[in-house]
Amino acid sequence: MQRTILRGLLFGLLAVAILSGGVASATTQSVNVGGGTLSWTVTTSSGSCGYQGQSHWTEWGFGPFTFVIAGRTYPLSGGGAYFDSPGPPNCPPSGALPAGGIDLTGSGFIAHLNPQSGGYGYATINSFLTGYVNPKYVIVGVTYAPPGPSSNVTYSNSTLVGNTTETKNSFQNDANLYIAVSGKVSSWAIVGGAAVEITGSESTDYVQGSSTDTTVTISKQTTVSDTTNGTGNAFSPVNHDYDTIWLWLNPLMIYSVFPDTPKSLQWNGYGYDNHDINGPDVVGIQVGWLNGHFGSNPSINAILARSWVTRNEPGMTWPAGEGPGITSADIGKILQADPFTSGSYVLPSPLPSTSADKRFTQVPYPPNPVNYIQAGPGNGGGTTTVYNSQYVNTSSVAQGTLNKFTQAFGLDTKFSGGTWFAKFSLEIKVTDTLEWDHTWQNTLTSTQTLTKNLSVTGPGCPQTSPPCNPLYSGPGEFIVFQDNLYGTFMFYPLN
Repeated sequence: MQRTILRGLLFGLLAVAILSGGVASATTQSVNVGGGTLSWTVTTSSGSCGYQGQSHWTEWGFGPFTFVIAGRTYPLSGGGAYFDSPGPPNCPPSGALPAGGIDLTGSGFIAHLNPQSGGYGYATINSFLTGYVNPKYVIVGVTYAPPGPSSNVTYSNSTLVGNTTETKNSFQNDANLYIAVSGKVSSWAIVGGAAVEITGSESTDYVQGSSTDTTVTISKQTTVSDTTNGTGNAFSPVNHDYDTIWLWLNPLMIYSVFPDTPKSLQWNGYGYDNHDINGPDVVGIQVGWLNGHFGSNPSINAILARSWVTRNEPGMTWPAGEGPGITSADIGKILQADPFTSGSYVLPSPLPSTSADKRFTQVPYPPNPVNYIQAGPGNGGGTTTVYNSQYVNTSSVAQGTLNKFTQAFGLDTKFSGGTWFAKFSLEIKVTDTLEWDHTWQNTLTSTQTLTKNLSVTGPGCPQTSPPCNPLYSGPGEFIVFQDNLYGTFMFYPLN
């Protein structure tokens, strides 16, 4: 930890003339600390109060704060307004500058400013080191197949498809895990044993953010339109092998550690590894290819092998028994993201407004219920109906639901033996392993309607005279549910 004494820097706070009426003035202060420059604005107001204006008050406002290091500017949160006055009737209350100083938080560091009304003070920056680990995949989301091969659901003009993840259970129970996430998902590289974000490498497909102090949410942008086609047989419309699990195959997880502060680290969200492609490599794979019900697909197997890691990053190290490829054990964990892959997940009758595990919630009318009825004779293509789908606020229906799994990660040898990984390893519970908790989707907090995103086509009847052959006798209506973890829509037979 570095400490710089700011003697005299705050002298201007008391040098401002005592003015009646609360006239304010502002000055900018800065100090070199922690290898960079900490700057902030001081706003001073003063005036007369009390009996015949014989008492005086002074107010100091501190903020906003910025920290500039290595040519980059980081905003800091913290600061506030503080009074120094006698506190009699008709005067502002007494509230001197806090004796313990002001705590400030930024991306990758913690700062502390201790201004004093006597004109002295000091600032400290808790120096940080940033690195990353290489998980093999991130489950971005699950999309569910609507009934029938000619049906589809499309997620366009929506940033609500994605996941909210918590990783605090990956670390020791007494470790302090901070969250500091910028909206962009960028490429990262290693420079001098530390992780550095590559300028100008921001993704245009996915963004990230944090709405709580423990979770990070990743969402697709409106420029991305994901379409999931329906099930394979119009006369057997319920088949979750046609659901799609979306996997991000070149993710990085960025962590900063504070060498001078025990049991403390910061998750800076996600980045991507450009040894693969210059952007997040996200692929949607149908459940039937993952569980083997569709057989084996060489092109999908090649994607899951992630051979680019071995080819382009020969220095990547993995735990014993692990490697860069997605294994059958990994696939088993991936499939758990779709509860219907268990073969035993059912909803009771009558259908609940929200499932007992909080995973699914019925969306309001419209579109429910969705018709799936056979067309009349002479219509071999079936009858198509197009629907709008409306989201439900998950903060009121879904808190507590989660999908939990563990995953091993790789490490670039440039980090091994260094201070960053030594500190990171002390805080992690299980060596080379992270625990992922996908919690209820924090972005689903307000109503939003996707226009004409659901197209449902029932079975056709090519015969020009009755009876239809085959004659459809399956469910004639489906209820649309919202998946509260991933922000997508699931279709469940009503009868």
